[in-house]
Amino acid sequence: MAAAPVSIIIPAFNQVAYCQACVASLLRCTQRPYKLILVDNGSTDGVGPFFDSVAGAEAVHAEKNLGFAGGVNLGLERAEGHAVLLNSDTLLSPGWLERLEAALLSAPEIGMAGPMSNCAAGPQQIDGLSLRDEPEIDAFALALAARNAGRVRDVTRLVGFCLLLRDAAWTAAGRFDERFGIGNFEDDDYGTRLRRAGWRLAVAEDCFVFHHGGRTFEGMGLTGERFDRLLDENRRKYMEKWEVFVPGADAGARRAARLNDEAQRALADGDAAQALRLLRSAIEACPTEARHYNDLGVVLWQAGKHELACELFRQALAQDPQYPDALENARAAAEHLGHTDGTAGPPCGPDVL
Repeated sequence: MAAAPVSIIIPAFNQVAYCQACVASLLRCTQRPYKLILVDNGSTDGVGPFFDSVAGAEAVHAEKNLGFAGGVNLGLERAEGHAVLLNSDTLLSPGWLERLEAALLSAPEIGMAGPMSNCAAGPQQIDGLSLRDEPEIDAFALALAARNAGRVRDVTRLVGFCLLLRDAAWTAAGRFDERFGIGNFEDDDYGTRLRRAGWRLAVAEDCFVFHHGGRTFEGMGLTGERFDRLLDENRRKYMEKWEVFVPGADAGARRAARLNDEAQRALADGDAAQALRLLRSAIEACPTEARHYNDLGVVLWQAGKHELACELFRQALAQDPQYPDALENARAAAEHLGHTDGTAGPPCGPDVL
């Protein structure tokens, strides 16, 4: 029996350089046949002409920015078979689609699947990565695929940077809800709709998609407090629609998350000193979040400051004893440094931060 067709939908508003890199990685890394649908959401910086120039793709042009949901809906109107929804600030690696599709088809009840990533909230997140270029992304993705081959995990939500929707699921569920405007919570909303219709959501733990994160919002000036207001407004809409409560992050946690994201970008640009400063600021803004300690420890370890890094891994575990990245990093550090008692070295002084 022939495989079902797959359509890949990339909606975009401006940020043409990221769009070009995304499409180039897609063309380089995708062997499985697919239909490519490129949705220009009223861009003004050359995205439209670029999308028109991509051989074999179907380009769709909106007169104004319809947001993620609106752009996806334009794409779904033209989609055939299973549908991939892909952010324009992502980079792919060889075999990504085959692994994602294998996860989706591993059980008939799975309606939507997503990959692991360096920038995705919740169970899809892999912390502490500093991948500088596509060869490093490819190498990491290949190692992850070998380590987690065939592993599929059920989740209650998937982040919309890269989603594969089963044909029967999205044709029954229909369009994305455009009440969420520019973006945020439209992916949560769609996942909730699928789950309440009896579909499962799953993560392909052997699939990795690199995500720059938030580039479209940044291009629109939706950063800092402006982004927080948009997030809060769409959280309210989601809660009212589904009559549920979704706790929001406090200001300190939000600022720390932004600082950590900036640190990861600094690392990708090769500026470890700036990454160290940003991660220290993240810890100051939110001293109870294990991720920031762990990520600072990773940077310190890469800088050769092994004992300081060990202390940071231990501090991460003090905040969250089950934090997987810190557990693995502390174990590996102890083994490297020859601490046979299983600890990650002697306590460090208060100047560690």
